[in-house]
Amino acid sequence: MATRDQLYAKFGITAEAAQLFEVELGTLILCAKGLKNGWHVFPDAEAAQSALDQIDRSTLGNLFSSLKACVEINEDISDRFVSAVRARNRLNHGFFERNHLKIQTDEGRDAMIADLENLHDELFNAWQIASTMTTCAMQALEEACANEFSKPA
Repeated sequence: MATRDQLYAKFGITAEAAQLFEVELGTLILCAKGLKNGWHVFPDAEAAQSALDQIDRSTLGNLFSSLKACVEINEDISDRFVSAVRARNRLNHGFFERNHLKIQTDEGRDAMIADLENLHDELFNAWQIASTMTTCAMQALEEACANEFSKPA
C-alpha cells in the first residue's frame, strides 16, 4: 500500500520527466533555429536570446507546435509527443483535484501511483526520443561548423 510520501515522490519524479521533455523540446527548437539562421557561422546573440526568451515563455503544447514548424517529425513520433503533452497536462492540471478522495485510502493511493507510473512512462519515453533528436541536431550543427570552418578562405 502506497503512503502519501511515496505518492508525492512519484508525482515529483513524474513532474521531472515532464520538465526534462519540455527542456529537450526547447533545446531542439533553439538548435534548429540556430542551424536555419546560420548562427554557427554568423553568431547573433540578440536573435538567439530572443528565440530563447520566446521558448521560455511557451507552453509545452506551443513548444511542440513550434518544433513541428522547424523540424520534420514523422507521424509516430508526433503521436507520441502529442500523447506526452496530454500526459503532462493531466499531471499538472488537476491531478490531485481529480483524485482528492482517492488519496484518503490505501487502494486509492495505489491507483494514483499506477496512474502516475503510466504518466511517467509516457513522459520519460517522449523525453528520450526528444533527447535523441537533440543529439542528432547537435551532431549536424557540429558537422556544419566543421565544414564551414574547414573551407579554404
